[in-house]
Amino acid sequence: MNNQTVLQNLTDCSDELQKIQESINFVGQSHSIVPFLTNYAIIKCCGTIENSFKTIITDFHNTLPQQAKNYIEETFYKSSMNPSKDNIHKSLEKFDPAWNLAFKTKLSLETDKSRIESSLKSLNDARNEFAHGGRPTVSFHSIFIYFNDAKRIIEILDEVVQ
Repeated sequence: MNNQTVLQNLTDCSDELQKIQESINFVGQSHSIVPFLTNYAIIKCCGTIENSFKTIITDFHNTLPQQAKNYIEETFYKSSMNPSKDNIHKSLEKFDPAWNLAFKTKLSLETDKSRIESSLKSLNDARNEFAHGGRPTVSFHSIFIYFNDAKRIIEILDEVVQ
């Protein structure tokens, strides 16, 4: 990846997921702590994907005057936004329609496009369910898979925004 900050954040999240998996293996899948660890993983993974997509876009603008960087940080980076495919497209379109077109094109060429998009949607859906007082029924294993698939979207985004 070009953006080393994003690469480190994705790696850190993957490492944390591995530690959670080891903890679940130690206490057993039926232990009462597992749903709490799974909910934490949902928030951690979705937050990492959101932060990654925003960081890639905002870091590109490092050469702008400080006032413009402040505006981008306040109106885009610090905003609350699910990292859904639609929100990624809308954000790219606002910054550079060519980025959005390149992102769509690269994503369409992925052999596992449907699974990758579905995983990102499922991760967002689980976060929204939990954030709005629900009890997601998704397993930790599924969250682990969703995150690994969603990382591919971030990798594509990193290839496009240069």
